[in-house]
Amino acid sequence: MRRTVKISLTALFGSLAIVFSILRIEASFPLLPWLKFDLAEIPSMLAYFTCGLGYGILAEAIHYIGLVARGSNFLNAFMKFLAVVSMMVGYSLFTRTIYKAVSGMVLRVVAMSIMNYVYFYFLYPNFLSYALKVAGSIELLYGYTAVFNIIHGALTIGVSLLLVREIEKRVKLPPK
Repeated sequence: MRRTVKISLTALFGSLAIVFSILRIEASFPLLPWLKFDLAEIPSMLAYFTCGLGYGILAEAIHYIGLVARGSNFLNAFMKFLAVVSMMVGYSLFTRTIYKAVSGMVLRVVAMSIMNYVYFYFLYPNFLSYALKVAGSIELLYGYTAVFNIIHGALTIGVSLLLVREIEKRVKLPPK
């Protein structure tokens, strides 16, 4: 695939992620209601699957910039960016699809657990007390967050793979 096509697709997917965020097509995670399942990760994963890792990261960077530009908290937007990028990097570590998916979700959980530690203990310690009231204990808080990231990662990867397979059936995509 030519570089200009990859850049165009990346811009398109990054913009689509911003549109999904603006539309707020999301559902709260019932155990920790501040965590949201949304569709905005799918376009960045489509950029990754169709164009490669660097382009997927670039699409998510476009999404991050769009979130911040429209007034989202830069740290929350960065956490979204970190979740998606860590999942892409983890996915790229193996060759078999099942190992790729598992490593993508594992790296996402690890990255977000570290980021949540920084968030709760250094940046927003007052929010930690609220989070503990909702979750019940620090172990449950991290456990529920890990479950959320596994579910969200599985949905994002699964839907994105299905979409890419359907796109490939209908459109002749040049090789990466």
